[in-house]
Amino acid sequence: MSPENTVRSAVSLEDDRLTICGRSYALPVDRRIWVFGSGKAAGRMALELEAILGKRVYDGIVICPYGLKTSTKRIQQFEAAHPVPDLNSLTATYELVDVASDVQESDLVIYLLSGGSSSLLCMPCEELEFDEVRVLYRQLLQCGAPIGEVNKIRKSISQVKGGRLRAHFGNATVELLAVSDVPGNEPADIGSGPLIDDHVSPGEALELIRKYGIDKKIPPAILRFLERGGAREDRAYDASGRTTHTTVAASVEKVAETVRGEAETMGYKTWVDQEFVTGEARLVAKKIAEKAVDVLARDKPVAKPAALIFYGESTVTVTGSGKGGRNQELALSAAMALEGRHCITLLSGGTDGRDGETNAAGAIVNGQSALDARENGVKPESYLENNDSHTFFRKTDGLLVTGVTGNNLMDIQIVLVEK
Repeated sequence: MSPENTVRSAVSLEDDRLTICGRSYALPVDRRIWVFGSGKAAGRMALELEAILGKRVYDGIVICPYGLKTSTKRIQQFEAAHPVPDLNSLTATYELVDVASDVQESDLVIYLLSGGSSSLLCMPCEELEFDEVRVLYRQLLQCGAPIGEVNKIRKSISQVKGGRLRAHFGNATVELLAVSDVPGNEPADIGSGPLIDDHVSPGEALELIRKYGIDKKIPPAILRFLERGGAREDRAYDASGRTTHTTVAASVEKVAETVRGEAETMGYKTWVDQEFVTGEARLVAKKIAEKAVDVLARDKPVAKPAALIFYGESTVTVTGSGKGGRNQELALSAAMALEGRHCITLLSGGTDGRDGETNAAGAIVNGQSALDARENGVKPESYLENNDSHTFFRKTDGLLVTGVTGNNLMDIQIVLVEK
């Protein structure tokens, strides 16, 4: 589902009445519509929303990753870094908060939220240095924690996450239109939930930091900040009297159903795993490989030719010095698990077109991938041990390169088992 289709399916305008996800708003002359947003899909969503609303849009700001800015006329767009924030993330967020201060109670705010917002929308607590926060972000990416727990730590040191941004829109009605990139599609987890009240205590954040062993790897100032009780002024808001409507308008489940339909038109029998893929990428790869081998050997849970579809977000605990991402590490692990199984092909990719800090979305492997690599002196085990899956696939021509997609609906794995 594209960001444009997501907006078109949720928003319509007829004369002086705006409908958003079934909720109707009268638009008298003095009611201003503001559009704000952050995330990988924010630019394309904003462009489509502006096409629907035209001059009805009064003003607004969205923050998107580099290369994903679109040509809106009334909605300002800023580009910033992902997955680790940069100074543009900081300055764009301050600008968004400044513009939000002009919103009046009678106005309507539409917020476009998607994955990547945790990095793009970044305003650390005043007691912390920005460079210290950047170090924390990088360690969180490498520690193997699931996204929900990563975002809890991010919320504990932020002035805009965990619902704190909502206060800046005052008593105006807010429509939050979200594209989910998290297991369970919980709005509080999407982009660290800038509009969803979810207070994380400093003690809980400290416990998670120690749980994943990064307390010795992050700046001591962050630990001292949390040990002292966190921010001097907590901007968590009182939701009473404030109206926020939240809609998760797109999710990876819908992507999986689209893939299922395409596979069936190509003659494959399909099976979709109804549970989110979570956990270490290497372990996930083994489970997926086992399922594929069951189909190959026993036609279970579906007969050949089969297309098996998985979705979710695995993790990687980085101990090596190589380059890669969770989809490439999953694919490399699968290549080893499927070695010699010539009738099985696996694709693992991020729907945003980016896997880790690489230019690839993921990788494609089959039963021959590891065998061919060994014949050419490239040992899969060495690259996996060094978390260097990107280099492995660059040498073996297995990278899946789509370019950035302007969307973010988690990861998907497609396994084809031929007769």
